[in-house]
Amino acid sequence: SSSQMASMGIMNEGYFVGRKELTQWIRDNFEPSFQKVEDLASGVVYCQILNTVHPGSVQMSKVKMAAKTEVDYLHNFKCLQAGFNRKKISQRIEVEKLTKRSFQFNMEFVQFMKCYADMHLGSATAPPPSAEAKENSLPSRPAAAPAPTPAAKRAPPPRDVVSSGARRVGAGAGQQAGKAAAAPQQ
Repeated sequence: SSSQMASMGIMNEGYFVGRKELTQWIRDNFEPSFQKVEDLASGVVYCQILNTVHPGSVQMSKVKMAAKTEVDYLHNFKCLQAGFNRKKISQRIEVEKLTKRSFQFNMEFVQFMKCYADMHLGSATAPPPSAEAKENSLPSRPAAAPAPTPAAKRAPPPRDVVSSGARRVGAGAGQQAGKAAAAPQQ
């Protein structure tokens, strides 16, 4: 469903999930001994996530679960890419950067993967956030967001950045009023 993927721009709330929450989600669902975002460079957890969302999409018997070398990491990302291709997922996998244990690239990619999993599984891998939890997380969002990348600059503008309708209407009404006031002067 590439239309769903297109709507999951960089401002999707999944991209504001912090490192601690992601680490706990991985421990709870995929790898109990998981410690560091950089360890995602092996590709194993990414394969597990995709295979949980779409059982059989990744040939898990071919994934090198104990991967310790870059050659094994690359092999695992080939398995992941094959799964993405099978499910027509258009998200680009920056294999070179992910396998080099880049915190930033792995953080962004695991945020994408969690967002994708939540979108397709709903509450199967995590409890749905309550309205109260969303409200409480708003102030911390900028601190948890990854540094902007060139991909972030190309992302389409967000349609629903703020989950509270009242705030969005308030902000939009101010912008609309400004436009309306400017229109009669023409």
